[in-house]
Amino acid sequence: MTIFLLAIMAFVAASSLVIALILGAEAHNSSPHARIRKRITTVAPAQHTTLRITKGDVLYSAVPQLHRLLSQTQIARKLDLLLNQANINLSVGLFSLLSVAMAVVAYIVLSVMFTQTTELALLGALLTAAGPYLYLLYLARKRIRKFLEQMPDGLDIMAQGLHAGLGLSQSQAYVAKEMPDPIGTEFSIFMEELNLGLPLNGALNNFQERIPIQETRLFSTALTVQRDVGGSLAELLNKLSDVIRERFRIEREIKTLTAQNRMAAIVVCCIPPVLFVAMSVLNAPLMQEVRENRFGWIMLMAALTLEVFGMLWFRRLLRLHI
Repeated sequence: MTIFLLAIMAFVAASSLVIALILGAEAHNSSPHARIRKRITTVAPAQHTTLRITKGDVLYSAVPQLHRLLSQTQIARKLDLLLNQANINLSVGLFSLLSVAMAVVAYIVLSVMFTQTTELALLGALLTAAGPYLYLLYLARKRIRKFLEQMPDGLDIMAQGLHAGLGLSQSQAYVAKEMPDPIGTEFSIFMEELNLGLPLNGALNNFQERIPIQETRLFSTALTVQRDVGGSLAELLNKLSDVIRERFRIEREIKTLTAQNRMAAIVVCCIPPVLFVAMSVLNAPLMQEVRENRFGWIMLMAALTLEVFGMLWFRRLLRLHI
């Protein structure tokens, strides 16, 4: 049973390493210029670029057949949006092929290792196929969180530029030039879309779609109201930055007050895996019998499902929206 656990852990570690190397390298090499250049050069010829960007057409794959297949599904559009949110310079087709290839390799490896348990090979293949998507979701959420942390400073820079007599476009261009990723990248894309002829409302909608948080909606509303009605945009941006900083302060205070409950949830979630490993070491014949029995596998899969459900439920209970 110990060899079985070591094999599973080695396989999971190898899969995670491959995912991290591929997506991490793409995330590191991505830049606002690379994303804009990719969007312009792969979407359409130069004379139709502005029109196609306005319509929102996206090239999902360099293979025409695969592009047509993916363009008919809503999942491909959501996956492309998630790739943009994570700042990963990969097409939807390449990312999908990567996931499928890893699932096939996982199924072959597990089928060779455990010839009598096809269910385990299928489960491992499904988990491996979901691995890149889960890691991509983690990168997207982490990047959006970092954007929110940088947003007060970016708003202050824009407000100071407006107070100094600069125009709104010049203040936004300064944020895009001086601020690091992700806020600098997203403002660069926003400014580039405006330079390509996209209307302000369309560029703001794309901006909110890439960064789907309440603060970007407030920022877009402020720009729209200032354009239509007028008023002191600098004062409004300063107030918005103060509100975001106050939310961060309240969030940190809540995390401090709920630290004991979160630690208790972590301990409760860790007890079943620890007991499983301890039983595998202390009573190996019993666990060997469970592993060789099909009903034992059903019990283990049910326990794993309930464990994951419990972790998600704890996470939902302890998550507080401010």
